[in-house]
Amino acid sequence: MTATRPDSRVTMFEVALSDYREFFFVAVGERSVSITMYDTSDETHPEPQTFTFAKPYGWETDLPDEEALLQVWQAVGVQR
Repeated sequence: MTATRPDSRVTMFEVALSDYREFFFVAVGERSVSITMYDTSDETHPEPQTFTFAKPYGWETDLPDEEALLQVWQAVGVQR
C-alpha cells in the first residue's frame, strides 16, 4: 500500500497485491467526505465508484497510513 498526501485534507491510496490493484482518492471537507475508488484489476466492472457523505463523528485526517486506509474501507462498507 502506498499513500500520497498532497494536502492535509486529501489522500490517494494505491493498494496492490498479486493481481489486485485498487485506488482510493479521499477528500475531506469541513462537513463531508468524498471517496472515489477504482479497482483497475476488475475487468467485470471497469468503472470508478464515488461516495460523498456527511463526515462521520470522529473522522481523523492525521492517522498513520494503514489506519487511515482502514477508516476509508469502513466508511465505504457502510455506504454500499
